Amino acid sequence: MPGALMNKSLSQETADPVGVQLANVCVTAGGRELLKNVSTHFQPGEITLIVGPSGVGKSILLKLIAGLHSSFESAIAYTGDIRIGDAPAYGGLAGVVFQNFALFDEMSPLENLNFAASNAPQPANIKPQQMLEQLRVPVNVPTARLSGGQRQRLAIARTLMYNPSVILYDEPTSGLDPMTGSHVANLIRQTHDQHGKTSVIVTHDYHSLIPIADRVFLLDPDQKYLVEAPRQQWHTIEGMLLPMTQQVRSQEEVDSYPIARMLQGKLNRFFVSTTNVFVRLATGTASLIPMWKNPLWGVRFFGHFLMLVGGPAAFLYLIAAGLISGFVTTYFTFKFLPYTNYTEPLLVEDLLTALGFATYRIFIPVLGCVLVAARCGAAVTADIGGRQYGNQIDALKTFGTSPRCYLLTPIIWTFLIATPLLIGAAFWAAKFISLLVFVYSHPQRGANFWHFHFHRGLELPAEYLYRGFWWLMAKLLCSGFGIAIIAYYQGLSPKYSSSDVSRSVTTTILWATLCVLTIHFVFALFEFENVVPGSR
Repeated sequence: MPGALMNKSLSQETADPVGVQLANVCVTAGGRELLKNVSTHFQPGEITLIVGPSGVGKSILLKLIAGLHSSFESAIAYTGDIRIGDAPAYGGLAGVVFQNFALFDEMSPLENLNFAASNAPQPANIKPQQMLEQLRVPVNVPTARLSGGQRQRLAIARTLMYNPSVILYDEPTSGLDPMTGSHVANLIRQTHDQHGKTSVIVTHDYHSLIPIADRVFLLDPDQKYLVEAPRQQWHTIEGMLLPMTQQVRSQEEVDSYPIARMLQGKLNRFFVSTTNVFVRLATGTASLIPMWKNPLWGVRFFGHFLMLVGGPAAFLYLIAAGLISGFVTTYFTFKFLPYTNYTEPLLVEDLLTALGFATYRIFIPVLGCVLVAARCGAAVTADIGGRQYGNQIDALKTFGTSPRCYLLTPIIWTFLIATPLLIGAAFWAAKFISLLVFVYSHPQRGANFWHFHFHRGLELPAEYLYRGFWWLMAKLLCSGFGIAIIAYYQGLSPKYSSSDVSRSVTTTILWATLCVLTIHFVFALFEFENVVPGSR
């Protein structure tokens, strides 16, 4: 068949596969030892199956081989040497097909492959369009709407487009019925034969995958070691795993954390997080300089977050807040003025001047930044939290890219750009409704009267910018920067369920709001101390 000949020629043109070497690897998680002095070698060009009960550390070992240990919690640590070929394992050497696929849902299937190809250390000998056709992935269907089987094939295709020498599969048949599991196993074998990669699969569902394996290792939770099972014993693996599974369950009961230990862990994490504030601020400052491996994708991520933070919905949200604020302050200032008939003729000019000054320098900036923290900060945390929960952060690392460059840098710049624009929109909306309310309640004075006195404390002769513009910009930029840092790192914290994503959104709203109020309070101590006409 012409297709088979093309695939065979492609595999012959790829670089020779490399093996994976583990030397004296020890892994602990939450104080529990998972692996102890593991030394073994996964042969190049073979499919190696790592089998074991759930919860013994198979996925952790897979991520260590992929070089993703830096994204783990501080409770997970390892020692020893892990090498892919002759190089120490780090993000970008091995491709990973994650259990939940870790696809970029905001990108089309073709864009997912183009992203992997653009970051590949060596280009694959096949075009992204051809790869999609080869694995029967529809091109015109949005990634988020693909079926489970299509998403899995897309995940494999994306990893192949990155063209790594080693492909790691994390529980590829988990939760599938036997027929579907067998189909996935055949797909892995087919792509393995066509593209000539070293494949390592971790699973507790071995029935579908053993027929395609070249070697099988058991992760023994008692010995905490990888033991290779001879081929003649593969039919007895079920009997070997049964006592291991029972042992893991009893060990989990022993290792259950008492309440005091859990509280101590939370307290320790609080102090660690507090210490990390300064590190994150420094990291955020350094991230202001775009260090994109591929500028086109950097701009693409920037556009995504710009729409998230400063899109039409955000402007409508802030404009509505400005209209409400402008109406409330103007209407109630004059509505409940004591002894209105006597005081208003004397105070109306000064009241308007004070109203204009407070609206521009205090009311709208504080209210607007709090709403930006609540709305935009929460949106970014939900986005990053979803990526963390869906392993997209780790997927970026497997493509040799930095999440900080592709995510944090665009997020900071979108907040720095969008925050002043959103606050400006809210201020102009507040001005507009204030004018309408005043003209309606004081028709004898008119719009010119409102305009002159409302802007009397703001406008400077022969100046386009209002008085205090640079003070205002400084606190808006500081607020935007603080919200961006909090939103990103709250989203980046470990996520094990959708509830964790929700909690991080709530935490972002709390801390970002407190950050904004603190910034405005600190600025107020200096900003208004020596306010004199003509100063900015």
